[in-house]
Amino acid sequence: MKKRAIITSIVSFVLLAAVVIAGLNAIFTVSGVRSSLSAYSEDGEREAYELQEKLDGFVGKSLTFLDLDEVEATVKQYPCFRVEEIAKRYPNKVEVSVRERREVFAYQTSEGKYAVLDDEVSYIYEKDTVKNRVSGDNVELFGFNFTFGEEIEGDYYPELVEVYREFHAVLGEVRANLISIDLVYPTDATQTRLHYFRLTTREGVRLIIEDPLNNAGEKAKLAVELYAGVGEHEEGAYLEDAEKVGGELRIYVINGKVTADYRTTD
Repeated sequence: MKKRAIITSIVSFVLLAAVVIAGLNAIFTVSGVRSSLSAYSEDGEREAYELQEKLDGFVGKSLTFLDLDEVEATVKQYPCFRVEEIAKRYPNKVEVSVRERREVFAYQTSEGKYAVLDDEVSYIYEKDTVKNRVSGDNVELFGFNFTFGEEIEGDYYPELVEVYREFHAVLGEVRANLISIDLVYPTDATQTRLHYFRLTTREGVRLIIEDPLNNAGEKAKLAVELYAGVGEHEEGAYLEDAEKVGGELRIYVINGKVTADYRTTD
């Protein structure tokens, strides 16, 4: 008798659980995926339309038991988009905020393809050219030795990020001003104090950041301010228009101070 009562209780519990689950499914069923998809390029607009169609595939599923990782995995099928937010909005909505990643840098790999990095200096994907999805070309990176995975690894990657952030803070869209960034080893690769970044501008002047392992951000800030004519600096320190079409602006440390020196070149 006691055994029968236990079995009856278990069956009742299972039935109750089934009823509750069925009720939740009935009440909290996804009726729509509300998306905010920010796209900047024609390709991005096309991909945003395709992505929305795939996200609509979640309509009809249980909101309660929906795994948001599945939604995120759907977005990741389009590497040029970055997830800003994914959330359940009870009783029946999923909200997704996604923006297109802005291409900035192109790095030629050993296979001849170009690894493309975005405005956070993060890896997006590989493609065949340096052309930007919106217009023009991406800034080419030379002399670096990067590997790409969940994180970018390689010498001078953190320093490249520092330099980019300072230039972006002043210039905004750096592609309008820069053609390339080279990591140069003029002699023995172990003599890091002799290494430098060479930033080639569209006007022609080259901005040389010496020994970037030390104070890369501070040196880059001085370089871009003198180039762009902003910030508080001594009169005559800024590049004149005639100086921007050629020569080199070298940034280095002397007596503990970050210093600039413009030199004409042949």
